[in-house]
Amino acid sequence: MLFGSKREGREGAIATVRDVVEIVAILAAGVWAFYVFAYENRIKPSWANPQVNFSASLQRLGERKGLIALRLHQRLHNLGTVPAHFLGVAINVYGERVSSATARRTPPAPGTTYTYKAFFQTTREDPIYSLAYVTSLGDPTSTQITKLDPGDTLENDYTLYVPRGRYDLLTVEISGVFTKNDGAVVPTRIERSAQGAARIVPSDASKATVADTNPVTSLNL
Repeated sequence: MLFGSKREGREGAIATVRDVVEIVAILAAGVWAFYVFAYENRIKPSWANPQVNFSASLQRLGERKGLIALRLHQRLHNLGTVPAHFLGVAINVYGERVSSATARRTPPAPGTTYTYKAFFQTTREDPIYSLAYVTSLGDPTSTQITKLDPGDTLENDYTLYVPRGRYDLLTVEISGVFTKNDGAVVPTRIERSAQGAARIVPSDASKATVADTNPVTSLNL
């Protein structure tokens, strides 16, 4: 009976350890499941800032009265994990002329930036088309609302005209100011240059994200 009691005591201790291990394993699995499904998939993505991709294209539509009609296509796509609430958007189209050099140009001395154009140069002309708006999140009096949920895309087409033969190429630039917080107004205004180009200026840049396209150039004139 004495030896039997010792054996039963060992088996009881082993069973207790086994139960504790099983409980720890179950708790660990629960913690891991919470981490993966709650933290990684919900909590962590909600901390990220919006990521919006801006793109544009120009297409020639036709010609009338010495003016070339162009269709400007704008596309905004939310690549991020949180909604993007826009304070404002600005689109500017610039016309440029290209002039040739009769002789090879002398390369400039390199500095913090370096660009060498041997036989040509471009001159930025005044803006030929500009469109900008501020939403109700930037100004409560505005009736504009622009919101992109994760994965959403917003596309718009605009028509503009340029004189035939005036420009050698056109460049489109799009900029936008947006935030993931739609609970408070960030006063925002449209600022215009003397030549007519527009940009969106928030009163507190720390509360918003400013994004721009890489300039899109078109020779479709």
